[in-house]
Amino acid sequence: MIALVDPVSTGVELARAFREEGADCVHVYAAERKAAYDDDPAPRRVLHHDPDGTERRLRELGVGTIMAASEFGVTLADELAERLGLPHHDPALRAARRDKDLMMRALQAAGVPRPDSESVSTATALAGFLDRAPAYPIVVKPRNSAGTDGCTVCPDRTAAETAFARVIGERNLIGEVNESVLVQEFLAGDQYVVNTVSMAGRHLLTEIYGERIDRIDGVPVLRHMLSLRALSPGEQEVVNYAFACLDALGIKEGAAHTEVMLTPAGPRLVEVNSRVMGPCLDPDPYHAAFGYSHQHLVAERFLRPAEFERRFALGYRPAAAVAKVYLRPAGEGTLRSVDGLRLLRRMPGFHSVARLPQTGLPVPDRYLTTGASGIAFLVHEDTALLEHVLESLHELEDAGEFYRLGEPGPS
Repeated sequence: MIALVDPVSTGVELARAFREEGADCVHVYAAERKAAYDDDPAPRRVLHHDPDGTERRLRELGVGTIMAASEFGVTLADELAERLGLPHHDPALRAARRDKDLMMRALQAAGVPRPDSESVSTATALAGFLDRAPAYPIVVKPRNSAGTDGCTVCPDRTAAETAFARVIGERNLIGEVNESVLVQEFLAGDQYVVNTVSMAGRHLLTEIYGERIDRIDGVPVLRHMLSLRALSPGEQEVVNYAFACLDALGIKEGAAHTEVMLTPAGPRLVEVNSRVMGPCLDPDPYHAAFGYSHQHLVAERFLRPAEFERRFALGYRPAAAVAKVYLRPAGEGTLRSVDGLRLLRRMPGFHSVARLPQTGLPVPDRYLTTGASGIAFLVHEDTALLEHVLESLHELEDAGEFYRLGEPGPS
């Protein structure tokens, strides 16, 4: 029996991957996600109120594996696995796997290079960091959140003070109040995503992506991710560094999603997320490029461990590249039509779209990388061709020719 903790967001796709394999699963929800618990049609569900009661119920069900099925479930899953004596990450580093400040301190303790950063909870503490900050710009972001929520690149002291005041004390995307904020040196270079699945402390590279991130109104906005088919020496260094970060954070089992910046001084961590990649994991584009998806490899690791273990000897050799595009409206307003979709579907490598916003409603927040404004997938053997298509697609978006916006009312 597999226990999936807080299977919301991409956890829905993780749960589906286990169902496809015929796995016996129970879905565990923290009490604050009772609405998701009530809406879940799964036959076995547990609403977590107290550790003893949840532990007793999971033992009754014969649970043999517990894993986080979203960012919300990272800490609870590990706590429950430890209580039941099941495979889990290093408990001494549990807080560091969710808190970005503690995460950086764990890297420092392990001798892994990391960005200069500090957690501040008052304007006075912020001033102390700014007084010694090496150079502008700097980054201000919540210690516990996701999807670039509250993250601002600040070109000067005034912008940093404004960003701090805007974030501190507010509720973030994860639902937690920002009692303190992380301020960090700006990392210049190329940003990568390294996805892995771990088994007994051994890490398998499943995917590596290069990211295009634009700064829009001071906010870093992810435009697309494009997978790599072959690794340069620098990109292999990124993978090795990501593995070192996983070790420094005590990650031993299951999925991780690591963001790394390759700077002139070498790789530097943006953040590690000890769960499957978000925010959208429609499996078919990934299967077309890799022969698997991140969530399906997690299912394989726990359901067919001998088969999964053989992958360590195979190496990383994807048949094609996949691009994941975070579609973005050019402004604010009500969505009247998706004019660019006709062109996109004729572009080379087009595979599918997901989560397109609904016409007649205001477009969602165009700064967050939650996929709320739609996601497009492209798959092709020719990476250079995909790069050209991506440029054309972004030109459509930025010109306001992909989403047609207007005021509320008849178009």
